[in-house]
Amino acid sequence: MKLPRPFLLAGLVLACAWPAVLSAADAAKTVAGYWAGSVTTPRGELPLSVEFIAAGDGKWQGTLDFPRQGVRGFKFDTTKVSGGTVDFTLTGLPGDPSFSGKLAADGASMAGDLSQGGGALPFRLERAPKPAPTADENAVPAKGEPGKGLAGKWRGSIKPLPGIELRLDLEAKADAEGKLTGDVISLDQGSPRLAIESLTEKDGAVRFDLPRINGSFTGKLNADGSELAGEWTQGGNTLPLVFKRRAAKS
Repeated sequence: MKLPRPFLLAGLVLACAWPAVLSAADAAKTVAGYWAGSVTTPRGELPLSVEFIAAGDGKWQGTLDFPRQGVRGFKFDTTKVSGGTVDFTLTGLPGDPSFSGKLAADGASMAGDLSQGGGALPFRLERAPKPAPTADENAVPAKGEPGKGLAGKWRGSIKPLPGIELRLDLEAKADAEGKLTGDVISLDQGSPRLAIESLTEKDGAVRFDLPRINGSFTGKLNADGSELAGEWTQGGNTLPLVFKRRAAKS
């Protein structure tokens, strides 16, 4: 578990000369549409999906999902298409990560490199049907369920950097003597489960520590026990974090 480790790498400038841009009408035959694939890292594959939309006058827009990096529905418009080459930059994310790929002869796939922070990682995308919109089972609820004490299931999120949101589950239990134990689960980083080594609640004030990742949380339950609002601290950085109590069956 690497909370709240932000995007893949540190910033990098992609060095290449942009060729002439095709018209949207020509490029739409090869790049427009929904693509799904992954970035290959030393620790395994990171899924991602991209949708390219022709905006007219040779311009392009796109939307990218990089769920393991906490990036969902990120919109970008810095896209260049020429011949079989597609280049796009995620301006606004740390280091402005840039993708440069080459379309296969049949236009069914593209492969290239994600460049950022002075390094590069290979990626591959294939055309795919765009999934129908569905409810996000990992979404943070708009409102929490009223309840008593800390025991139960909670969900919140932190935003370590602009454009990046990492959702966290807190699961707490109390034994017969009232002693609390619990786990934190990072839903956007492969759902690793990390046992809390110290968890206390007194008069609504809550604290827990995760020394293995140099993390801690302090917060306060609200009057009806539906929210736990406080701060997440890790590696010298502090971020606001509000947990919402989830229904017992969820």
